[in-house]
Amino acid sequence: MLNSDKLFYNFYSQQLAQEQVEKIIESQQKWGWVGYFVIPLMVLIRTSLVAICLSIGMFFYNMEHPFKFKQFFRIAIIGEFVLVLVGYFKLGYFYFIKTDYTLQDLQQYYPLSYINFLDLEKIQPWLAYPLQTINLFEIAYFFVLVYGLWKLLKNNYTKSLEIVAISYGSGLLIWLGLVMFLTLNMS
Repeated sequence: MLNSDKLFYNFYSQQLAQEQVEKIIESQQKWGWVGYFVIPLMVLIRTSLVAICLSIGMFFYNMEHPFKFKQFFRIAIIGEFVLVLVGYFKLGYFYFIKTDYTLQDLQQYYPLSYINFLDLEKIQPWLAYPLQTINLFEIAYFFVLVYGLWKLLKNNYTKSLEIVAISYGSGLLIWLGLVMFLTLNMS
């Protein structure tokens, strides 16, 4: 819905020749269908990793849990609906509010995130992703996981909060460390 061809042209026209920019846009249009397979695959992988974290957390809290992986996967997939809202908020922001934007604006903006309060010019590239992760959607996702685990375990809410904080929180910290490490090595 957003005019990405114009954004790519404006961004790359300062760095590349017009023919090269047109080749990039043409290549993106040619291979755009790949996103229809990659995005669901990425959601499946992310959901599976969260379910693994919850399962490991349960293993360490209760050695004899009768729960199956698909129950943790169901909790994680329900939580993914919170993260889908991020895309809708971002689309609405650039479609209705900030209609004059660049490709860099589109890449760096994350709705309801801490990074929006900071000057992006002064932030090191390796800190961008962790600062984007501090957002209200991530907090809502966390509490959806807590609620789902609470309903599954039928126990007190505090224990579910503790299990999710330790299991999912550890997994998130490992993921953030990996992304920061890769960002530092790529730049």
